[in-house]
Amino acid sequence: MANLLISRVCNGECAYCFAVEYLHEAASDQAGRFISLDAFEQRLDWLESSAIRQVRLLGGEPTLHPQFPALLARVTARQKPLLLFTHGWMPEQALQALEALPAEACRVIVNLNARLPGGNADENEARRRRVLERLGGRAQPGYNISQRKLHLEALIPLILETGCRKAIRLGLAQPTLGGTNAHLLPKHYRQVGAQIASFAEVAAEAGIVLEFDCGFVRCMFSESELETLHAAHTDVGWRCNPVLDVDLDGRVFHCFPLAERFSAHLGEGRDAASLRAELETATRPYRQAGVFSECSSCLHKQQGICTGGCLASTIRRFSSHPFSLTL
Repeated sequence: MANLLISRVCNGECAYCFAVEYLHEAASDQAGRFISLDAFEQRLDWLESSAIRQVRLLGGEPTLHPQFPALLARVTARQKPLLLFTHGWMPEQALQALEALPAEACRVIVNLNARLPGGNADENEARRRRVLERLGGRAQPGYNISQRKLHLEALIPLILETGCRKAIRLGLAQPTLGGTNAHLLPKHYRQVGAQIASFAEVAAEAGIVLEFDCGFVRCMFSESELETLHAAHTDVGWRCNPVLDVDLDGRVFHCFPLAERFSAHLGEGRDAASLRAELETATRPYRQAGVFSECSSCLHKQQGICTGGCLASTIRRFSSHPFSLTL
């Protein structure tokens, strides 16, 4: 798995965005704001050599790329399935290009709690609803959790009325190491876990399933809540590993929250496996801990069932306290 960054601009304004510093870096570099078609072809070649079938696109906001339809045409020419991450307010040419793709070869994760600055909120939401309606089964709602109180109930009628995919991708908003983005504090995980389990049961009655992104921890849920999640066919997971976010200039980040500390670079003969191994080696010492002090002695962590949560959150845990690593 790897994500290809194609845009370093975004017209959203999400308090929890982990790429704010990254986007600010690009503000004064007009030439480096979008990937070129030649560089994109090279990225597709790299995916081929790494035996990665799916093309995952993100930014910034990827649909703002002025040659977005041409990029999709290159993906289609290689007969690769597409996964796109977007806030949902996309240019018409981008929407038409996505509509033209076969539904079985295209999945568009639409972040439903993203925010646009200014404007008419109702008009913006109506515009995004039309995008969901037009994409239909290609679209899948996403929801990033950055506060202890969730507002998920409104997603059920939205999914049923727009005909999009009956699944919600839940993500935990994670901290960047040097930034001030809004994120969910580990001390609120249990409170959020109870809400997720309760919502999963309600969603399942409407035929809607939940899918977990990375950073979740097993102890967010009681044993009875885990049973509820499994009964609701929730795709649970306690993952934190190198995602491989590939920047426009060839840098490869462990993931965005850790971009400033853990990165590598594309080079001759460097496939995804070798880059992932390098980043795993670099972060291994930090994996001894987790987001909670109890993680170090947790049986589930020792057995590899749970990774101990987001590594960025773990490192931030020690940011104000001197500590040493035993290698």
